[in-house]
Amino acid sequence: MKITLIFIMLIVSTISLSMVPTFAQTSTTSAPITVTTDKSTYSDGDQIVISGAVSTQLNVPISIVVRDQSQNIVLLGQVSPNSDNLYSTTVTAGGNLWTTSGTYEVDVTYGNKDNTAKTTFTFTGFNTVIPITIQGQIYNATYHITNGKVLTINPDIDTKSITIRIQPTGNGTISVTLPRLLIDAKNNGQDGQFVVQNDGITTTFNETKTDANRTLTIPFGSNNAQVIIIGTQIMPEFGTIAILILAIAMMSTIFYFRIKLQQRHL
Repeated sequence: MKITLIFIMLIVSTISLSMVPTFAQTSTTSAPITVTTDKSTYSDGDQIVISGAVSTQLNVPISIVVRDQSQNIVLLGQVSPNSDNLYSTTVTAGGNLWTTSGTYEVDVTYGNKDNTAKTTFTFTGFNTVIPITIQGQIYNATYHITNGKVLTINPDIDTKSITIRIQPTGNGTISVTLPRLLIDAKNNGQDGQFVVQNDGITTTFNETKTDANRTLTIPFGSNNAQVIIIGTQIMPEFGTIAILILAIAMMSTIFYFRIKLQQRHL
């Protein structure tokens, strides 16, 4: 009887021990690591939020590699998971290495090659050339923007200006190359200064120029919506001047030949 009682107590103790909770680390995911992006498509200058979760803490940073469709590495980074085993980081789409549009891949590695995950997104590429049409004539302005994207570029003949509507993702710069045949700033026949405004407020900028183009590098803030470049002459003003010069030249030629013809008759 005693043996039976002892046996029963042993069974009860074993069951009780098996029911005691074990305080292991909480896992947020069944996979070693996961990764996702906040959107499926990005343009040049957009912010990409890369996030995910890890199953356990390894006390090492997570390595992040972004590759283009040819598997060329365009971005490297690291981020550490927080106390909830979650991680998130923000990077900017675009740069010198982002040379093609297409499907880009995000690879994350946590600790070793067995703890990896990947996801993809579409990069629409650089929109470096935008056509500007004035009275049926098309001129191509080129630009490069960081931390934002260009929505439209519109000319205004009356104010001799170009308005660039932007959508910032942070503080950034836009470098825009404008053909002199489209817009220019002159003072007594010499190159003068453009006036540049961010949302109506005059701002400083850097400039480089050639005989054919002028390139303005303009800073903007995260809350700016438009950049206005004001010159002193804009098409079709150039076209009108050219036609006027041509007309004067033709009239002078006609007048010259008339004098010559009269002299012959004398």
